[in-house]
Amino acid sequence: MPDKTPRNCDALAKVPEATILRLPVYLNRLKALRARGVVQISSRELAEPMNIKAGQMRHDFHYFGNFSRPGRPYEVEVLIKRLSEIMCLGNSTPYVIAGAGLLGQAIANYSRFEDDGFNLRGIFDINPRILGMTVHDLPIRHMEEMPAFLSSEGIHIGAIAVPPSAAQDICDQMVAGGVRGIWNFALVDLSAPEGVVVQDEFLSVGLMALNYKVKAGMRE
Repeated sequence: MPDKTPRNCDALAKVPEATILRLPVYLNRLKALRARGVVQISSRELAEPMNIKAGQMRHDFHYFGNFSRPGRPYEVEVLIKRLSEIMCLGNSTPYVIAGAGLLGQAIANYSRFEDDGFNLRGIFDINPRILGMTVHDLPIRHMEEMPAFLSSEGIHIGAIAVPPSAAQDICDQMVAGGVRGIWNFALVDLSAPEGVVVQDEFLSVGLMALNYKVKAGMRE
């Protein structure tokens, strides 16, 4: 049977959003298994700890071709390689951060992003007290420099970690600099032109959902 796995991420445009969001979950789980020395794993063993049905996971994989023969376990290393290719993680992807407060610095210093192929190239702020300071071996630049920096460096991904009142202006500056994907940590909906993808990361949502589940469990 011919290998139908895409060698770039063009096919992702035709895949449901829910499936795309589950792919990194699968990949992180597989990397954790590899670190424990697991070489092969069944679909049930892979899916159940993530609270995902094995059938749903196999359906997600079906968009990209066959990852194993029927009735055979997955090869962990092979599946990691295939999923990494599908999500375009083979090469280093540069990105910047707008906002060098506690959240911005935490994002900058999280080493796992580098392990996954994301290379922080710049961090920007307007606070005169921190301009010029170094975060993750990078100087904090003034926000005014960001559009020209993005354009000259050819960077297409930016993270926004500024107060909600400033987020839309930062979004507009990123778009003007050529950014095509915005990772939004500001608790506000952003307006972006067609062709620019906004991924909201509202941290309080997860905490509120966790709180509900705990309180609901206590009432049972």
